[in-house]
Amino acid sequence: MTIKEKALHWWAGTIKDGKNVVSGAEIPDQRQRAFLFKQKFIYGVARGYWLLNRPEDDIDEVFPLVYWEIIDAVLARYTWSVSGLPAAVILNGGQGAQKELIVGTKEKTNWKLPLIDDFSISIRYEPHFDERFIKQTKVANREIPVDIPEKVFIDINKLDLPETRNFIAGTDFDLRKLEALYSKNPKPIVFKRLIDMSKNTGRLDLVTGLERIMDTYTHYSVGRKEKVNVVVAAKKPAILKPPWVLRQEQQINKFEEVLEKKFEPEIRSLKKYPLHKLLKQAKEHKKYDTYHSTSLEGYQITPEEVNALLSGEIPKDVQGQGDAYLEKIKNRMAILGYSGAFDFILEEAQTNFKHPAVSQKLIKDAYYQLFKPSVDAEIVDSWMLVDYRNVPVFIRGASYVPPSYEKLPELMASFEAIINKIENPVIKAILAHYLFVTIHPYIDGNGRTARLLMNYLLVVSGYPWITTRADQRFEYFKGLNVANLEDDIIPFGKFIVGMLKSVG
Repeated sequence: MTIKEKALHWWAGTIKDGKNVVSGAEIPDQRQRAFLFKQKFIYGVARGYWLLNRPEDDIDEVFPLVYWEIIDAVLARYTWSVSGLPAAVILNGGQGAQKELIVGTKEKTNWKLPLIDDFSISIRYEPHFDERFIKQTKVANREIPVDIPEKVFIDINKLDLPETRNFIAGTDFDLRKLEALYSKNPKPIVFKRLIDMSKNTGRLDLVTGLERIMDTYTHYSVGRKEKVNVVVAAKKPAILKPPWVLRQEQQINKFEEVLEKKFEPEIRSLKKYPLHKLLKQAKEHKKYDTYHSTSLEGYQITPEEVNALLSGEIPKDVQGQGDAYLEKIKNRMAILGYSGAFDFILEEAQTNFKHPAVSQKLIKDAYYQLFKPSVDAEIVDSWMLVDYRNVPVFIRGASYVPPSYEKLPELMASFEAIINKIENPVIKAILAHYLFVTIHPYIDGNGRTARLLMNYLLVVSGYPWITTRADQRFEYFKGLNVANLEDDIIPFGKFIVGMLKSVG
């Protein structure tokens, strides 16, 4: 075998074994490494570590998807745990890549390890490193060592960030563990700040315990302006929401305020229509909308094929076998499924006109219609339609990583509650779309379901059906990514309001 053949054989075998990250020592020899690097089959992600890459893939898209595998590989020689604010982000439910990951280790070393694109790992020696204060936590489907919440609580030093407030407000801390940690290394000034933050986040149940711990193990006075009544705190224990739910609700509240301030005059100028005109407009655009909404998700279809199928014609090339034939069937079932979901949404809009509200039942029923033809054709398992996903997912072309599936019941319950509280119907529709794809409750079909849900809320409120065209893909997905990664909903809001103005 030639050097090229040997290198590609090793690369293919390693990929087949499910390994995406290797050390330099695992690559057979320097010449093979040089060939693989030159042909973009491997990419250096950290000193001495390589990411196995397909030449056609964009490293900026691949890196976030294998980030935690990279972390696992790079830190394999250490006994380590994610600590500080990055740990709080994970315990809040964060699954994505972290720009600067902080890890504690029992090895006597302190250094910053650069990764790619300004990502890094800060490795810090902890003299009191104790594996009893570490818990294995599932992050992007990998078991990652993370400091227990009580240790993160004591160590964290950025108390004014939303991530910290959510962490404190939504975590059920064990006071015995807090006491054990504090007694080893008392930090009264830090504890005083934590007590103040606990008060500000409504955790009066936590304040009482923290004050007792501080009084017991601090050998000088730390002034306190007020004392929480122990009896009152005991009688009214805090009702905890998980940190990831708190963060979701806080973000949507913030986005609602921002959208209202920015777009309220434009929204007020939008024309509303009677129900019969809305239904007529939507039905006239059904084939157009089916083509574009399905194409946006990567289905290889044509307007002519959509027109034929929705007109009841059977394409001549319906017979066949092999992958190409199955792909055609999959595409056609997607067209028929969207058509069924479209009709269902219009029927619901007609029934509930002028009562814009969402429910998990509405979502699940629309999703059922979206994939029923695929189930009937036996290309999708019927269990997929029963409930939300039970596996991790990643969004192609996006750095954002959706929440783990264990959090979906709470997140979707929160989705229903918080969206229905929004008064402005256009803002409600925008945020329902954004939040649904952010939660990403299903394995597939999230984008189409989100657009159907948005249009349902628009139509029941008197606004026309809008279609995101395939040629608007970049602007559309960029708006969603900016909202997810930069906490800025304005570009996405501008995109949706602009479409409403164009059809109104």
